[in-house]
Amino acid sequence: MRFLRKLLLWLIGSVVGLIVLAYITGNEHLVRGMRYTYLIGRNSPEIDDRDFFPYSTIPADDPQPWPQGERYGKLALTAEEEQELKDLYSVGFAVFQHDSIIFEQYWNGWDADSVSNSFSVAKSYISLLTGVAMKEGVINNIFQPVGDFIPQYKEGCYAKLNLYHVQTMSTGLDWSESGANPFSDNAKGYYGSNVRELSLNQPCRDEPGKEFDYISGSTQIMAEVLESAYGQPLDELVREKIWGPLGCEHEAYWGKDTKDGDFKAFCCLYATARDFGRIGQLYLDSGVWKGEQLIDREYWKASITPADLNDKGTPNKRYGYFWWLAEVDGQPVWYCRGFHGEYVVVLPQEDLVFVRTGMKREEVNDTGHPTDVFKWIAIARKMAARPT
Repeated sequence: MRFLRKLLLWLIGSVVGLIVLAYITGNEHLVRGMRYTYLIGRNSPEIDDRDFFPYSTIPADDPQPWPQGERYGKLALTAEEEQELKDLYSVGFAVFQHDSIIFEQYWNGWDADSVSNSFSVAKSYISLLTGVAMKEGVINNIFQPVGDFIPQYKEGCYAKLNLYHVQTMSTGLDWSESGANPFSDNAKGYYGSNVRELSLNQPCRDEPGKEFDYISGSTQIMAEVLESAYGQPLDELVREKIWGPLGCEHEAYWGKDTKDGDFKAFCCLYATARDFGRIGQLYLDSGVWKGEQLIDREYWKASITPADLNDKGTPNKRYGYFWWLAEVDGQPVWYCRGFHGEYVVVLPQEDLVFVRTGMKREEVNDTGHPTDVFKWIAIARKMAARPT
């Protein structure tokens, strides 16, 4: 009995010591990270993390339900297609064509009203907000210095940075991008309590505007720029500039580092598959929603054009302004993508948009795209062409 008591005290002391060490070494995020992963049987962030962190609610002030296409309720996945989606723990698959929803299906307890963490799909919403800000004149142009909005970026190596560098992931800043390393800047941003300081104090490493280097800190910087430009917090901007104008049907939620702190702009927008589809439809329609040009066509076009950068020794072909770019059968594809294979995909030649939400994705291929996104593209195209 005495041995067990000593063992228990030793274990408690060890845990307390490790917690203290984490705070002393500036790794306090590990405490919250352990609490919301390994201690509850997980090994990474998940799509249902919302209630683990503070968040702000973005209301659906003027809901405009999606029109249902003639084939809605009549289309179905083949057994093989559904198994492919299930194999990677999909929770939602929604397909939109000709401005209408034609198919949706959900798994693992999700339904049309369930919200999922978008992870890096959120980055494309920051791109959209930037386009709105330029159209409204609160940002002059894409080459405006970051220092015009963030005073500390007027000095030193940061003075070279402009908004183009931020939007195209070519800042040259040294942010450790990893979804698996618990000591990475991604982990610190996701589980930590000061995402603003983390993102703004990234060391300068390379000359900006030369090399595509995907880092989540870039999106966080852009969100700080937008909040400074408008003098409003991110959730208010999303409500006023996106959620309301796009007629989103369901409340959305954006995660924060602390209750009174900053929004985790690089990752943590939670919404339904139907509402995620709206940003795809907006981009399919050249930045127009129900006849209103929400972003200038020039910005829209630039955002889905490969930025003039090097990408691992070859010209960049896969990234614009926080949008991923690919080709299928010689035709362009634009898409948003998240950590676990959250996708909003636009196929302009087929007037088609689809959303896939889920818990797992496949590895990136030699062209820099996860292989599973092409599976979902193939399924969506077949479904759109399928008779009832």
